[in-house]
Amino acid sequence: MIINGLKGEYATVNGIRMFYMHGGGDKKKPLVLVHGLFQTGMMWRRVAAKLMEDHYLIVPDNRGYGLSEKPAKMEDLTKRLQAQDIYELLTHLGIDKCVMLSHDRGARIARTFAMDYPEMLLGVSFMDMLPTEYIYQEMTSTQTGSHHWDQLFKLASPMAEDLLDGNAANTRIYVNNFYNRTPGFVDILKEDGVYDYYMDCILAPGAMMAMLNDYRAAYHIDVPRIRAALDKGERISIPVQLLWGSKGNASKSPIMDIYKVRCSNSIEGSVVPSGHYLAEEEPEITQDLLLGFSDKCFSKA
Repeated sequence: MIINGLKGEYATVNGIRMFYMHGGGDKKKPLVLVHGLFQTGMMWRRVAAKLMEDHYLIVPDNRGYGLSEKPAKMEDLTKRLQAQDIYELLTHLGIDKCVMLSHDRGARIARTFAMDYPEMLLGVSFMDMLPTEYIYQEMTSTQTGSHHWDQLFKLASPMAEDLLDGNAANTRIYVNNFYNRTPGFVDILKEDGVYDYYMDCILAPGAMMAMLNDYRAAYHIDVPRIRAALDKGERISIPVQLLWGSKGNASKSPIMDIYKVRCSNSIEGSVVPSGHYLAEEEPEITQDLLLGFSDKCFSKA
């Protein structure tokens, strides 16, 4: 499935085969769109038309997700490798400066990208994402239990894979639990014809284990690396935009304060009247906020 107006291609980057969509307007103002959990690059379909009017879009399927390759080993699914995939894709496409817009798991990739390749970014937008180390190390069990229980469940091996890997019925129940946190979201997906596509990608060989290993790599590899970097004084040095849904994952946390101690440049934040899936639930509001931030970043370049 391809977003209207974009072209779908594969590239071999960082040792994997990555699927991505690209196309649109001004190649001097590229936007990189990074998707979240139980989605693909198609999550941007409702905002892409407006974004591509004056910007060139690069929309990858992350390592382990969608139509991109799904490594079998946990250590091959770190955020550093996923960020490097995108860096090599952009280098392959001749992009040296861009703004990155990201959601959920993709925002964790974008955060690592911003730390590892700040020279390539003019700005980065994180949608409805609390920092990984904050969830695992700073939230209480009461806070995580009500909404972030899955962050711990996915670490439980072999229980998680016994329940989910190769079991289509259990997987559908599990994924729909996330979708149904936002009433009516499944209807949006079905109306747009992407619900079955998302499910096909989630049920593809290797996809469930890649997802579980994505979380396990985050806990065992990414969190210690990020905490060590923070302890050394490393911060995101480029402008940051934070967007979160009024009923989303970040709505009950002091998100601006959480990021202020992790960033050394400007931070701006806005709440969207939505659940977790901002770009699909409230595309007009979300695209206006993303464009306002992106154009500001390009104007300062």
